Amino acid sequence: MKLKQLFWSALLLAGCTTTDPDVVPGEEQGWPDQPELPVIGGHETFSIEGNEYEVNVMGDMQPRSPKFPSLQVKKGFLRGYVADLAGKPIKGAYIGARVTLVGGSYSGASAESDENGYYEINLPYGAVHYYATGYTIDYGTSRAVVGLTPADDNTSGFASETGMVKNFVQQSFGVGDKDEVLQQPGNPSNYYGGAISIDYQVDWDNNVPNYLPPDGEIEIDLIPEGKGYYGETKSFKVYKKIGYSRAMILNIPIGKYTIKAKLRGGEELQMKVVGPYANAYPKFGLKPAKAIGSASVLFTPSFQVTPGMVPAHRGNWQAVDIQLERVE
Repeated sequence: MKLKQLFWSALLLAGCTTTDPDVVPGEEQGWPDQPELPVIGGHETFSIEGNEYEVNVMGDMQPRSPKFPSLQVKKGFLRGYVADLAGKPIKGAYIGARVTLVGGSYSGASAESDENGYYEINLPYGAVHYYATGYTIDYGTSRAVVGLTPADDNTSGFASETGMVKNFVQQSFGVGDKDEVLQQPGNPSNYYGGAISIDYQVDWDNNVPNYLPPDGEIEIDLIPEGKGYYGETKSFKVYKKIGYSRAMILNIPIGKYTIKAKLRGGEELQMKVVGPYANAYPKFGLKPAKAIGSASVLFTPSFQVTPGMVPAHRGNWQAVDIQLERVE
């Protein structure tokens, strides 16, 4: 009798077992353990010739991506996870996809990641391309909209009926679209790090005391004030021979820096914020806005851009424009 009761009880329990329809067999539940972040430290020196314009201080180095929970492709859906470099899920990241239809028209679809970093977009029929991947971070004492990078470094389109799994990462430096960088290496938005633009006037006729000497060389130091966004402590020195009246320092790991400017082997230079967005962000840029020899700098995001406006594979940083002059 007891054996019969146990048998029927087991059947009853088996019949009451439920399966979550959103869980695909074989997918991991929860985020895997993450490796330690690589150390980005030390010091590096660069030289820009008089006929050169820019320097990418992190070169081709790309941060390693975190480990993501596994997902299987779900037909008709774009889905995945969003995380920072340490593997912490990001809530509120914006992922936008544009679906091209017959006749050249298109339909947009988007989603924001949840508290587990997960997003899912039910796609209309057609060819899919990513049009926006953005997120708003805490930066300094304010907020900044930044771009996200695909974990597999690929934003090629796909057919909506086949579906796609795409994970995204928020990082503090690195190259965006490599083809865009080849075409526009001096465009700050092509990098996930910050940028500083150095401008000056040249005293070709030796009659303007505050202009820079044509045979001189500028010396710029960038020294982290504490650790960067992911613990970076690397410092940089850039020498620029005076020639073309501009230099662009690109792909600097996001953080707060002390910037020092002087003529090589000589006098300190005056730094002043210039450009159309000089006063657009009171909490970003050069502080103070006019200084001799040394100041602090926080990088500047593109002006009045929301997460839904950041193109895929872009960092969304614009250069902090600084004009250099001799002190009269």
